[in-house]
Amino acid sequence: MVGGVQVGPQRIRRGHWPLLLELAWRNVRLRYKGSLLGFVWGLLHPLMFLLIFLLVFRKAFPQVPNYPVFALSGLIFWSYFSTTSMHILNALVENAALLRSFRVPPMAFPLAQAMAGLMNLLLALVPFGFILAAFGWRPDWVHLWVLPIVLLLALFLFGLGLALCALNVYFRDMGLLWGALLPALFYITPIAYPPDLVPADLRWVAALNPLYHFIGLVRGVIVDGMVPALGAWSLVGAVTMAAFIGGLLVHRSLRKGYVANC
Repeated sequence: MVGGVQVGPQRIRRGHWPLLLELAWRNVRLRYKGSLLGFVWGLLHPLMFLLIFLLVFRKAFPQVPNYPVFALSGLIFWSYFSTTSMHILNALVENAALLRSFRVPPMAFPLAQAMAGLMNLLLALVPFGFILAAFGWRPDWVHLWVLPIVLLLALFLFGLGLALCALNVYFRDMGLLWGALLPALFYITPIAYPPDLVPADLRWVAALNPLYHFIGLVRGVIVDGMVPALGAWSLVGAVTMAAFIGGLLVHRSLRKGYVANC
């Protein structure tokens, strides 16, 4: 009991998965409820950025053979990262009434948001494939390697988001802080510009940004049509596990006060 309220179970068990799937699908529906364009909005956001990039940068990077494909391949995953991280961050605060009323593990809410974001991304990959094809990109079997990259990115994002979500219960400024950091993270990640534009003496700073490596893997597969090297997989895998384990540790250390502070 916390503040006279029965706290739900702490672990996700097999019997919770139908509820998780229902919560995830509910989150997908709620994102576009009342919208005339619905799911199309998830496509328009990166496309609007692409239009700006084409107007401003298309001729600025002659070393990039197909700039629209280069830029859009980064924008798709940036849009997924930024949107889903904000939804996970607010998952507990927005579901405070459910958390107090039902015996549901607190982790169910951020996990459902992570699942909803992954559903959105996977649904978006098909129409984006057609958009990339309009710019001259042609699908190949090697491009299926993007799927394990997506799963690693989803796991990394869940770990990061879980830590932010836990901290947001106690410090509501966390949402404002993360919202302010996202634009800065966008510009220091080579999405609109090629990574070789980063000065050589500052590349070690760029390498501290996990998205630098994820976007690099994605571009290697989608743009260059190459299977990532073992070293690249190992680095991204280590970053993913660090974020996931770190998120779990933060969640476990703070979860006892969720109900009282939400």
